[in-house]
Amino acid sequence: MQQRDHDIARVQDILQHLDVSRCRQVAGWLQDHIRALEVDDAMFKLSIQQLRLSNRTLNVLQQNKIHSIGQLLKKASDWDNIRKLRGAGDKVLQEIRATVEQLQAGKIVK
Repeated sequence: MQQRDHDIARVQDILQHLDVSRCRQVAGWLQDHIRALEVDDAMFKLSIQQLRLSNRTLNVLQQNKIHSIGQLLKKASDWDNIRKLRGAGDKVLQEIRATVEQLQAGKIVK
């Protein structure tokens, strides 16, 4: 059995032991993660400076080594990663969340 097949079998085995609530949590996370992975490569490489973020939010992202839209979406696939950004207060987090939601919905054009 190839490694991928083995990994999928392990995940399926784990999921079979979860209750409905936990399965919904996993499904929500998976949906967000898939959205982040599906962003096309050109947009993935665009600079976050093209997002028209406030200076404070832009500085926080850059200080945390997030320079491209792809890096932002990947980091935001698990919201706990965003909440842990050094220097990010409530306003910055709100701006990042709104921007990520717009990106995932395809509302921010290239």
